[in-house]
Amino acid sequence: MRWWCSSQSVAWSWTWQPYVGVWLFVVAIAVAYVRHVRRVDPEIPAWRSSLFGAGVLVLWGALDWPLGPLGASYLASVHVLQFLLIALVAPPLLLAGLPRATFVALVEEHPAVFRWIEHLTQPLTAFFLFNVVMTLSHWPSVVDVLMASQLGSFALDMVWLVSGMIFWWPIVAPLPERRKFSFMPKIGYLGLNGLLIRPPSMIMLYAKFPMYASYELAPPIPGTSAIDDQQLAGVVMKVGSAWIMMVGIAVLFYLWYRESVRGEK
Repeated sequence: MRWWCSSQSVAWSWTWQPYVGVWLFVVAIAVAYVRHVRRVDPEIPAWRSSLFGAGVLVLWGALDWPLGPLGASYLASVHVLQFLLIALVAPPLLLAGLPRATFVALVEEHPAVFRWIEHLTQPLTAFFLFNVVMTLSHWPSVVDVLMASQLGSFALDMVWLVSGMIFWWPIVAPLPERRKFSFMPKIGYLGLNGLLIRPPSMIMLYAKFPMYASYELAPPIPGTSAIDDQQLAGVVMKVGSAWIMMVGIAVLFYLWYRESVRGEK
């Protein structure tokens, strides 16, 4: 998370101090997962553990060097790439890596918490919340205010991660069961998100002046400008999110086909 990376760390002189928090964060998630799995489902399939591990590695890659310092105050395009990794790639891997017993335990041991999660992850609610967060968290005034402090950067990363978990919950999590939200509605849910044109990406693509003070003042890469980087950020946001949704749809088709084959036997 960028709140562990000082702005000076972007000057290509790598030191280990700014990244200790990232490493501790990753280790804490891994240790908590291992302890939890031993308690609720010691015989969890290896593929689930592998998916959760992949999600942790994606978070690590998004928050550690070099993406962490580059996205903190140097390149808007890397900032958007971090968003895609934290909010759209890591959450489905983390959720898919949890055993079903995790969700059952949540229902039985923390029913009040589960009721809140059930409301927040209603497909329409999750769709709306995620897209509002995606828009507001890339709005120039919001980014410039939050990126100016470690606490603000921390809040931004956490909002991305939580909104991504809410967004992917109706697709990946086995509970609560929503029979009406079956294969085709899920395809539409992801497909609409892939096609949706959001204001920040359009502003990034067509603005004639840099929209983020945080990146306008950063020394540009030779041969480029802040506007070039900003336009690249718009492309990364639009194309990157569309491709992630396409991968999600492909996985759903595979699961649907596998279930169909099993049903015919």
